[in-house]
Amino acid sequence: MEKKVARSKTSIRIFDYTDYRIYLGDYYREQKELNSFFSFRYFANKAKIKSIGLYKDVIDGKQSLSRRAISKFSEAIGHNKREAEYFEAMVFYTDADTVKERKFYLERMMACHESKAHVMEVSRYEYYSKWYFSAIRALLSFYSFDGTDYHSLANLLTPAITSEQAQKAVEVLERLGMIRKKENGFFEPCEQIITTGTLNNNRQVQKSNIVNLQKEFLTLAAEAYESFADNQIDMSTITLSISRKTKDLIKEEAAVFRKKVLSLAEKDANPECLYQLNCQLFPLTDPGKNR
Repeated sequence: MEKKVARSKTSIRIFDYTDYRIYLGDYYREQKELNSFFSFRYFANKAKIKSIGLYKDVIDGKQSLSRRAISKFSEAIGHNKREAEYFEAMVFYTDADTVKERKFYLERMMACHESKAHVMEVSRYEYYSKWYFSAIRALLSFYSFDGTDYHSLANLLTPAITSEQAQKAVEVLERLGMIRKKENGFFEPCEQIITTGTLNNNRQVQKSNIVNLQKEFLTLAAEAYESFADNQIDMSTITLSISRKTKDLIKEEAAVFRKKVLSLAEKDANPECLYQLNCQLFPLTDPGKNR
């Protein structure tokens, strides 16, 4: 009688990976620890693959997975539909030869990703007009506020805002349908996570406010050096000499990282404090001028 690897015991989350070889390596090591009988031979039998060494050759970078093998691996691991789609896209993304191919499969991966972050519609762009609108909204996910003491609400932020600004924020957020009052009389966000999405020329109405908002957050980041202890902030800079192709790859990896951060925040059931994470990549020389 064939032994089954318990799917429920795995702690490996496929959406945390962008390289299928690393994912398969981690999955194998975990299953080996959980099940002494787990081996490359066992997996090959379960996946109905003739080559016993295929799994090892794949994680060692000696072979790639064909479309048929991708399906067999997914079935043997126990992927659900979305995980299987993500795995297939991740294989093609890892093995892609061109930036265009990588971008295509990265977008497919992101479409399968389990992040439920809500992208703001253009009709609600007012949300991005003040930095403290988003801060107040996030604060109400764990701070009990019934709409009376705006002074205390305003002073919870760093830097503090005025009572009038806090009241304005609550009014705007409620009017935009981004917060609501619960039956117990306290406010709560209507969506857990909100993101600007990727800026492009088709969203100019939104873009001006988003750019201004991001500039405000950059200013707050600079002020944070004077406001918080070293163990409360994490800031670093890297100056890189790279090609346009590598720049595009870095932007792709940054998009994946942001998705991971959003996913972690969504799963945090006990928020205690507000944090702002900014990611910037910009040229220090004119990209339009050849060397």
